[in-house]
This record gives sequence, structure tokens and C-alpha cells, in this order.
Amino acid sequence: MKNKLILSLLCSVSLANIVNAEMVEPVGLQYLQGQAGGGQQSGENIFMHNNIKHDKSINNNIKESISINNQLTPQQIEALQIQQQQYIDPQQIQISPEEIELMKKAIRHQNLKALQNKFFEKKRTGFENVLTIPYEENKTQSIRTRFAMNTTLIFDTKIKSYILGDPQGYKVQEIPNMPNALAITPSLIGIDTNLTIFTEDNKLHNFYIFSTDYKNRQNPNLIVYIKDEEAMLYEEELKRQKAEESKNYLLIQEGIAKVKIRKDEIKRKFKQKAKDENKWLLAEDIFRDNKWTYFKYPKDKMPKIPTIFAVIDKKDTPVETKIIGDYIIAETINPKFTIYIGDSYICVEDLNKKEEKLEKPQKNNYQFKSPNIIETKEIKGK
Repeated sequence: MKNKLILSLLCSVSLANIVNAEMVEPVGLQYLQGQAGGGQQSGENIFMHNNIKHDKSINNNIKESISINNQLTPQQIEALQIQQQQYIDPQQIQISPEEIELMKKAIRHQNLKALQNKFFEKKRTGFENVLTIPYEENKTQSIRTRFAMNTTLIFDTKIKSYILGDPQGYKVQEIPNMPNALAITPSLIGIDTNLTIFTEDNKLHNFYIFSTDYKNRQNPNLIVYIKDEEAMLYEEELKRQKAEESKNYLLIQEGIAKVKIRKDEIKRKFKQKAKDENKWLLAEDIFRDNKWTYFKYPKDKMPKIPTIFAVIDKKDTPVETKIIGDYIIAETINPKFTIYIGDSYICVEDLNKKEEKLEKPQKNNYQFKSPNIIETKEIKGK
């Protein structure tokens, strides 16, 4: 109901009906209360009320709303009740922020010519809304934003963090797959604030931002490039380091967890043995460096995460493991391992030359026997 009143005010609709409702309501209610109370009050008693004598216009309104014999018909009583329900006292209206926003949108929708003329000039090239700023240490740069549009800041290096002075007046959004960019959107017209941005090259960028509307004669800054030669050199150095790492290291990563493995330390000669019914448990890849052993089990192919035991003194002994991506990493190196899921298992043997002091593999034949599910398990024949 309040939304209807607000929109009617915006569209300059007359409030005469509301005023009339205010004038008629008290008298009509008194009459109805008398009828409902079971008293003998008649239509003539209404006109004898002291308050009615002071306002002839109210009498006229009441006379028009009753029949010739001074009695209200059921239809007129129902109309007065509806009028009472629809009556709104403008002084009691409390407008919420959402309704204020509705008013703004309604006003804007009424003006279909709310277009910025700068975008329709004959000599316009299309580059007027792009601003390139050379980085200068400790300098505050000014940026002109516009209501109902966003401004994108693009840096030469990744953004580490930022601080916005007025989170209510402006919104700052991080852009997916663009760690070196931010989008700024003003919520109101004619407001200003500051924005401080920290980049990964340990530099600080400070901006003074202010908002305009379609009436402004200046072009808003919709795309802002912050150019910094040192930042470009920093990014080039990072790329060089990454290329060097990819050349010399194998990287296993998932989210922020990652392990770098020197490629010249990787040894891949491993032997897996399993019964026919357990071949589904064979690892896709096994290798080790001089510190840990790596077992590849793609998560989308395995019903559960396998458990890895090191075979020490012919007994399965639990070892510390961690999971990164599709790899289960045993934080040890050992001549033999046993891998379990439930009662299913396979045996793994390291055939690489033992640069470390490892136990030499025995040459006798393996006899597989399903072990008991206990903390330390013995596999006969090992």
C-alpha cells in the first residue's frame, strides 16, 4: 500500500481522495459504531453531533452517502468500511531505504532522456572513457566514476589487498580470473571516497574517486590502466622463475597446498602385484624422490581413498601420508609397500637403485594372503 502511495506521489496524482477519506471516516465510523452497539441512534442523530455543526461540508458529504430516509444501505456501510481500511495518514508513513531506492528508479524511469550527451557527440572516437595513469610513488590519483556504470582498474601486477573508505557509497568487486583488476560501482550521485590498493610487488596505490550522473559534461573513466615499468619487470621475473621451476621441478598442487619435486631426483622403477580381483586397485603412477614416495590415484575413479602401509620386518606398518590433488604422498621411502581398500590390497616393490641405505629386496617368491584388518598386519612370504 505504501509503495502505491509513493508512486502516486511521484507521478503527481492528486491526494483529494485521501483527504476526502480523512474527512468522512470519523463520522461514518461513529454512525456504524452506534448501529453495531445496538443503540437507538438514527441517521438524524449524526447531524446533531457537536463536531458536525462546525463543518457544513462534512454534512454534505454524509448526506450524499446515505439514503433519503437518512438510513445507510448495506452497500454504503461496506463502502465506508473499505474506505476505512484504505485510509493512510501521510504523517505516519515511514519510508525505508528500499522504498527510497524505488522512488529513485521510478523518477528515473519517468525520464526516458536520461542519457549522457558526451556519448553521442559527432567527434566521439570511443577512447574517451579510457584513462592511462603512470605510477608515481605516494601520489593520489583522481578517478571520475558515474552512477549506473562501473569503472575497472587494471594493474600490471596482481592485487594483494585493498581498503575502501566508504563501503556504503561504493562497491568494489574482484574479477574472476583477473587477479590484477578491480571493478568500482558508485551507489549514489555526488559522493566521494578513497581507495587504497596493495599489489604483490609491495607497492601502494591511492585513489580519490567521485561519482557523477548523466548531466555531467565530462566523460567518466570506465577503464583505468595503471602502468608501472618496475611492475612489468617484476612480472617478467616471475614468469622466468616459473619457467625455470617447470623445467627443473615437477609441481603437485591443489589450492594453496603444493609440493615441488626436483626432476633429477625422480625414480619411477616400481613393481605392482595384485590378484585378478584386485587389479582395479593398481596405482596409475608411482615414483619417489630422495625423501617421499608418490602414488597417483585419480579421485574421480576411486570409490575410497586407499590406505598405504610400509612393509617393515615383514609387517605392514602405518606411515604418515597426505593427499594433494590425485596423489597420495607417503612421507617415507621404503623397499616395499602394501595398499589397501577394505579387504582388497596390492603389493608394491621399489626396484630403483638404492642411493639411500634401503633394505635389499628378497628374491624369494611372494605368496599373497589376505591379512587381518588390524593396525599392524603381517603378509606371509615377505
